[in-house]
Amino acid sequence: MIKFFRRIRQQLLSENKFSKYLIYALGEIILVVIGILIALQINTWNQERVNSREEQRIFQDLSEELEFNKFLLQYGSNTMLEVLAATERILSRINDIEYNYSEKTFNQDLDKLTWVWVSGRPTTLYDVLSASGDFKLISSPVLRKKLADLKRNQESLIKFEEIQNRFVDEQVRPFLNRNADRTKVRSVFNNGAKRVTIHHNSVFPSNSEKLFENREFANLLTDLIFFTSRIEVNYKRLHMDIAQIDSIVYAKYPDLEPKKFNPY
Repeated sequence: MIKFFRRIRQQLLSENKFSKYLIYALGEIILVVIGILIALQINTWNQERVNSREEQRIFQDLSEELEFNKFLLQYGSNTMLEVLAATERILSRINDIEYNYSEKTFNQDLDKLTWVWVSGRPTTLYDVLSASGDFKLISSPVLRKKLADLKRNQESLIKFEEIQNRFVDEQVRPFLNRNADRTKVRSVFNNGAKRVTIHHNSVFPSNSEKLFENREFANLLTDLIFFTSRIEVNYKRLHMDIAQIDSIVYAKYPDLEPKKFNPY
C-alpha cells in the first residue's frame, strides 16, 4: 500500500503536476490522521469495555460487602434497642413504685444492660480500592462520594461503639458484679447470631429492691442511655448510606446478584 501511494506521488511529480501533488499529499495526510483517530477511538472503546467489566466486578464485591454490613448494622441496631428498652423499664420502676414490673423481667433486663455489639469495621472495600488505585474505575462521582461518606460514618460508629463498650465493661459490669446476682439469667448466641435467654435458679436473694433505691445505679442507667443512643444515631446514618449506594449500584447493574450473607 505504501509503495502504491509512493508511485502515485512520483508520477505526479514527473508530470509536473505540482498542484495536484499538493492536493494528493494533503489528502494522504488527512487519511493518516483519520486512521489514527479511528485507532484511538477503537482503543478507547476497548478500554471502556475493560473498565466496565472491572467496575462491574467492583460493584459485585461492593454489593456483597454491603450485605454483610446490613447484617451487622441490623443486628447491632436490634441489640442496642433492646438495651435502651431494658434501661428505660428499670428507670421507670425506680421512678414509679407502682410500675408493673416482675422479678423475671427485671432479671432479663439486668442481663441486657451488659449487651454490647461491634458493627464498625476498620477496613472496608473503600480502603482496598483506594490503596490499589481502582477507586477511579467507579464512573459515578456520586457513588464515589457516598462510599467516602460510608467510610467516614463507619469510623464514627467505631468510635461510639468503643465508648459504649468501654463504659459497659468498666462501669456497668463491675457495679452489677458488686450489687446484683447475675447468675439468674444468661444470654447465649444460638446458631451463631440469635440471642437466647436462659433462666437459672440461684441461692442468692432478689436483685430488685436494693437496686431500685440505689442512686449510683440510676445514674449509670442514665449514662448508658446516653452512650447507647449515640450508637443508634450512627446506625440510622449508615443504613441511609447503604440504601443510597444500593440504589446507585442496581440502577446501573440491575442484574447484579450478590451472595446473601447467612450468619447461621
